[in-house]
Amino acid sequence: MRIAIIDDNQALVELVSLWLEEAGHTVVTFHQSQLFIQACKTETFDVILLDWVMPDMDGEQVLKTLQELPGWDTPVIFVTARSREEDIVHILELGADDYVTKPIQRGELLARIGAVTRRAHKGSSSKDLDLGAYKIDAAARTVFFNNNPVKLTEMEFNLVCFIFNNVDVLLSRNHILSSVWGYDSDMNTRTVDTHISRIRKKLDITPENGWRLMSIYQKGYRLEQINPENMTVLAK
Repeated sequence: MRIAIIDDNQALVELVSLWLEEAGHTVVTFHQSQLFIQACKTETFDVILLDWVMPDMDGEQVLKTLQELPGWDTPVIFVTARSREEDIVHILELGADDYVTKPIQRGELLARIGAVTRRAHKGSSSKDLDLGAYKIDAAARTVFFNNNPVKLTEMEFNLVCFIFNNVDVLLSRNHILSSVWGYDSDMNTRTVDTHISRIRKKLDITPENGWRLMSIYQKGYRLEQINPENMTVLAK
């Protein structure tokens, strides 16, 4: 997953980043709230770790700003030294998905990240998908278009699964790159554009087939379903 950390404590950021990277996640750090807000105009993340007390804009203000962004639904976990029940209730009522109190414990942090992402995605990546004209067989690692298997490379299949498991979600190029390829954000994102173009052609992703894979200027891509009644998700 791609996780953003917003915290001005350099030592804590380095420690938490190490834990998350050891667990296989990609980490993007911000030492100022305003820089993070600016980044959200072009970047997307799977989880946000947000310090409550920041020098330029506190966590409550950041959360409120995020909630005002169109289509925002990324889980936010507050990191705080406050442990009073009324403080925790307050931040959850404001819309935070969870919280971790300082000093942070590695096991608890990873467990809470896992919990909020399971709630957010409801395990979609472990299920086959029946998407009208498209079907994804996760076990066979095969995508079908109108019941015919489509020849895809390993990376193209991974990209299709990631995109179709995030319907209506705006995904930045860096998010796609880190989630599908496992590259850091400083790699060339043109490879994302090239692969998106290829799967759009191979799968004939068009409104006529019930789907639109939109390129959002300076942001990334979003897959939209034209006829929502066509889509069902089948549990394994």
